[in-house]
Amino acid sequence: MRARPLHIATQLAFAKSRVGIVLLLGAILSGCATTTVRRPTHLHQDTPYTTAYGAYLRGLMYERASKFSNALEAYRQALEHDRHSALVRVRLGATYLKLGQMERAHQSFEQALAIDPKQTDALRWIAMLHASQGQLTQAIASYERLLQIERTDQFVMSTLADLYVLQGELPKAIAMYHALIEQEGSTSQLHFNLGVLYGRMSQFHEALQELSRAFELSPASSEIRIALGLTYELSDQFDQAAAHYEEAMHHDPLNPRLYHYAARAYLSGKRWTQAATMYQGVLDLAPNDLEAIMGLVRVWLAQNRYDEATKLLARKLKELGNPPELYVALGLVYREAKQAQEAMRAFEQAIAKKQDYAQAHFYLAAELDQLGRRSQARASLHRTLELDPNHSDAMNYLGYLDAEEGVNLDEAYTLIERATQLDPNNGAYVDSLGWVSYKMGRLDEAIHHLERAAELLKTDPVIFDHLGDAYFKHHDVEKARQSWHHALELDPTQQAVQEKLEQRSPQEATVTTQ
Repeated sequence: MRARPLHIATQLAFAKSRVGIVLLLGAILSGCATTTVRRPTHLHQDTPYTTAYGAYLRGLMYERASKFSNALEAYRQALEHDRHSALVRVRLGATYLKLGQMERAHQSFEQALAIDPKQTDALRWIAMLHASQGQLTQAIASYERLLQIERTDQFVMSTLADLYVLQGELPKAIAMYHALIEQEGSTSQLHFNLGVLYGRMSQFHEALQELSRAFELSPASSEIRIALGLTYELSDQFDQAAAHYEEAMHHDPLNPRLYHYAARAYLSGKRWTQAATMYQGVLDLAPNDLEAIMGLVRVWLAQNRYDEATKLLARKLKELGNPPELYVALGLVYREAKQAQEAMRAFEQAIAKKQDYAQAHFYLAAELDQLGRRSQARASLHRTLELDPNHSDAMNYLGYLDAEEGVNLDEAYTLIERATQLDPNNGAYVDSLGWVSYKMGRLDEAIHHLERAAELLKTDPVIFDHLGDAYFKHHDVEKARQSWHHALELDPTQQAVQEKLEQRSPQEATVTTQ
């Protein structure tokens, strides 16, 4: 029995009942959970057990002929003469299943186990019943119990691995796959499954080892190459990722998704020329691919090639009937080119095309803020959150604006805290949480958040300026000066920070906090 594949595209996110339904259907169609029926050795001629056995055989024939009502009656007659037959109760339960009577089926299997706790057919049926009904915890318990009896059953091991994945118990799934490899030997599929699971746990070294082993066993597999590329990307090895994607492209040159993958890897690795080539490759295959158009724009923005980006977007807007997504992209180009009015108009055009475009409202808010139109910016941020209540950037921006002005601080804290709950490792959000805590006079909390923000975003001068202010107000002048110095090292143009270093003294720290 070979292990079932775990597909990359869904990262093992199976539908909860899929495994159980497939197993249950397969077992029902096969007629019984096992293929061998043995006559009990204790049956003798002219005994109640002989009568029971005859009724049992009739039940089997009726069941195989799909005469399930007749089969039920035969099995019940068998039980009248042999109340302690676990095997008959299993067949009775299987017949109930075929009639769709799940509860009665389950009762019959449980009765079989009460008679014989090691009745493996009953355990299999119960496990499959639980799995088919999405009762993963119970299904796992039944399969684990079955595996204690049949320790080398590869089907049970493989099914347990799948169920562990569905339950989110990835270490157990990994252990089960290793046991399968030890049991049946290395297969490309088993190593592939292991690689995907290690990748999901961010154990990229182990993931690459397993996927490389899978590739050794199946060197023609594009699926494994893509998995290797994705894993190299996740471990920030972008050149290796792109190499695998490009190799996959040789085998499937008309697949635009592979060009997208390679472009993304090159873009992440700041290989602008190669990224542009790959995005152009997508557009050669699919000229209207919005993702590729915006990807090429991102490459040109990184190179400050604003004119080329605006010309491409103007042409594609005309060709594609002015999709709002391209107006947003155009607005971002104008924003980077310091053309604030043009950026604002582009975002407004996106909203005119699609009134409920939350991201366009957010970008418009940011542009209005840059133009000093803060009340309008607030209105756009509120509109963003009306359209998308979980828009964490809008929560953070609105909360930070209030913190800067020292107004609505309780509400600002709540907004920013919600944003950090949605994205706990976002350094900008953590900085905002520290800054609003500072504004509320909660200095210990402020320093805690700002120190963490400085770890998350080591190159952001604003965070170190905030941290310096918090240290200073906390009477730690030396740490304050160190933070301000570091802020200036990151951005020497910060005149306000320079003035703090020149003017603030230990005595002023005492006055400031009174």
